[in-house]
Amino acid sequence: MSTSAVIGPAERPKLPPRGRPRAHSPLVRVLRVLLPLIMVGMVGLVAWFIVLHGIRRAEASRLDVTTPIHMINPRFFGRDAQNRPYKLSAEEASRDPTSFQRVLLTAPVILLNTGAPRPSSLQADRGVYQEDTRVLTLIGRVRGVDAKGVRFASERAVVDTRTGAVTGPKAVVADPAQGAIQSRAFDVYDKGGKVIFRGGVHARLNGG
Repeated sequence: MSTSAVIGPAERPKLPPRGRPRAHSPLVRVLRVLLPLIMVGMVGLVAWFIVLHGIRRAEASRLDVTTPIHMINPRFFGRDAQNRPYKLSAEEASRDPTSFQRVLLTAPVILLNTGAPRPSSLQADRGVYQEDTRVLTLIGRVRGVDAKGVRFASERAVVDTRTGAVTGPKAVVADPAQGAIQSRAFDVYDKGGKVIFRGGVHARLNGG
């Protein structure tokens, strides 16, 4: 004996409407195209910000290097190749805007071998210090005193702070206690311990 039941319309399971998934399909197709484009745009935007940041940092570094620096009463300390100390000072110092390796000095004074009992010194109206070569050029009313107390004068002198050598390409007058020496050029070595006069040397010695 078998039994069967009849399910009425109200008791049948409800199926999802067939039209709704089809209604979302155009939106899905749009998103499949739009989302990758958005991702590519975001990646490109991030890359652009990175490049822009690098450009700004490079520009800031360039401005830091090329911007003239002005100092009042600067003091520079260093040592030569033989570890002898020297001191360079000036009333004013500024970096040359056309070359960041050049420092322009007003009323420079350099003391050579400051650790010695009698360091030699030179001073001038103005000077130029080349940082890469460590060469100081003194210009205008150059006056100097070597380690032996010999005084000399010139209009120009070049000081190599690495070796302590001083050269003067123009006429110089030396005035030691024993008299005076005049020449067309001079060289100072050993931090003022030795002075050599060259070219048309004229000497006047005082009697004892």
